[in-house]
Amino acid sequence: MNKTIMFFINRSCMRNFATLSKTLTNSPSRIIRNGSFRRVIRENNQITNTPPVYSYKENNNSSIIKVHDPVATTILNEPTIIIERQIEFMNVFLGFEQANRYAIMDVNGNKIASMMERDFSITKAIMRQFYRLHRPFLVDVFDNWGNVIMTIKRPFSFINSHIKTIVPPSAYVDNGSGSSHYHDGKEGTIVGETIQNWHLWRRRYELFQKNGTEGSTFDQFGKIDAPFLSFDFPVTDADGKIMASVDRNWVGLGREMFTDTGVYVVRFDSQRCFNDIYPTELLSSQVLTLDQRAVLLANAVSIDFDYFSRHSRQTGGFLSFGGGYDE
Repeated sequence: MNKTIMFFINRSCMRNFATLSKTLTNSPSRIIRNGSFRRVIRENNQITNTPPVYSYKENNNSSIIKVHDPVATTILNEPTIIIERQIEFMNVFLGFEQANRYAIMDVNGNKIASMMERDFSITKAIMRQFYRLHRPFLVDVFDNWGNVIMTIKRPFSFINSHIKTIVPPSAYVDNGSGSSHYHDGKEGTIVGETIQNWHLWRRRYELFQKNGTEGSTFDQFGKIDAPFLSFDFPVTDADGKIMASVDRNWVGLGREMFTDTGVYVVRFDSQRCFNDIYPTELLSSQVLTLDQRAVLLANAVSIDFDYFSRHSRQTGGFLSFGGGYDE
């Protein structure tokens, strides 16, 4: 029976990814409110007031991440990427929550990077079973040679998830020994963060970028406000125009029922990625900077964790029946 299930899962995976690739290839706290967006100031871990002036960042020259940095040349320079969560067999058959692993591909299906949750001890494995949706985690982003090029950090959250995007202090963190070398996110530079905005039925996030490497100001550059049970998460600017999106692709009944292996399409470029998807009048003239793209990449992990993982449902595992997504 297990072989039959895996046959249908793999067959569904190949068919849906081929269709998706073809489609994409053919398609060219104290907080100060500023209109619909807001600015957060942190000084010595304190949040203080600041004059309500909103500054929209749209020039890559002001980005913390530069065009020659590994995370930019590997991932962020792509107008569209595909993120696929890998199968966790103990999760499928026993409901045991394992560390998350993701593959990052371009629109042609070429693997360009990967993401892996740090999994160092039995204690962390036990914490995943009890904390589930609320648990903290660190996810490292690797290039194809095993170098850490970015880290996604989430502290413990009781209600709203809070994701930080961190880049290493040096251009490359080389493992040098053939084994994975994990970079301590505390030594890196925060480039931005995303905060879940709780709503009874809607799926909401606010996306922020940091103003410079030494600054303590975070300006909001976008927000997500998706309807109930939505698979599409468009990012809108201060004028309500669509500037980017994270969309979850339907991967077939077998994979949806029995696994967590979701496929996500992350579109970074409003000028190149939305042909025949949204009307032109709904699209923003703004193009995401490299910092903003890094934040959106982290947000895709948050979306997967918050709404499409088995631990975000009432029950999980192949041996559990019933349940649904918690809203």
